[in-house]
Amino acid sequence: MKSVPFRTYDILVIGEIFVEFRSTKDIVLTDSFRKDIGGADVYVASAAARLGSPVSMVSAVAHDPFHHLLRERLLAQGINIDHVTTCKGYNGIYFTSSHHASEREYLFHRPGNAAESICPSMIYDDLIEDAKIVYASSELQSVSKPARHTIFKAFHHAHRNDIMVAYDPNLRLQRWSLDDAKEGLWSVLPLIDVIFPSAPDESKALFGYERPLDVIGFLWDRGVAIVVVKNGPHGCLIGYDGKVEEFPLSAVDGPAIDLTLIGSTFCGAFLHRIARGYNPFDAGEFANKVA
Repeated sequence: MKSVPFRTYDILVIGEIFVEFRSTKDIVLTDSFRKDIGGADVYVASAAARLGSPVSMVSAVAHDPFHHLLRERLLAQGINIDHVTTCKGYNGIYFTSSHHASEREYLFHRPGNAAESICPSMIYDDLIEDAKIVYASSELQSVSKPARHTIFKAFHHAHRNDIMVAYDPNLRLQRWSLDDAKEGLWSVLPLIDVIFPSAPDESKALFGYERPLDVIGFLWDRGVAIVVVKNGPHGCLIGYDGKVEEFPLSAVDGPAIDLTLIGSTFCGAFLHRIARGYNPFDAGEFANKVA
């Protein structure tokens, strides 16, 4: 596992910032939504920051009516926003429901999306070299080719300078085609140290395997050192250094758990622990409890 020397930030997250409208009822049937900041990348950053990791984010916020809300909520979560630029246009929004605990319900709307202004020129050497871990997901890759190039540039520089690279495939076919998602993944796979695929549906679509053990072996063969397979209500399997350990999801009393945020919270907690020098199995055990 790559060393984690002192740097200003534990984690640099490169991602998209959404305005989220959340309901506990069916999206179509509900009469009210709770407004907040959202996006899988934001959840990862927030989870790590809440646990005490210094976290910075590279992103863009449009100067629309939600502009101040987004910046204020990021700061309230303890996330550094020095590299969150302001642009014209509108911020992406989505509606989501936790009505079905085991299945996410999303409706995305990206009108002249702010994330379209994210480009490779926002990435520079000192920015990458000031973080222990550089993290991104396919959520931003799906926005545009410049966004994909931005992530590639950041990952390439981190990889070249022995800085840990972490990636979540986070497949959402509402955003782009499966072929484009595979292209985005394979363009950065040789640079990745930690990957967070989900099984069985996502792993089957992207890698051709449903069983977490098969997914781990497939990605080990392609040079990924730490493979964390998220397996929904069954917890996760972690493969590292020729060993595999399983971490069942902690039992929760009462109603069925809401899996909507668990995956991103797990990733943030896992990376927080890795940045503090723990091995992947210790990090997985900790993150499973947090999520």
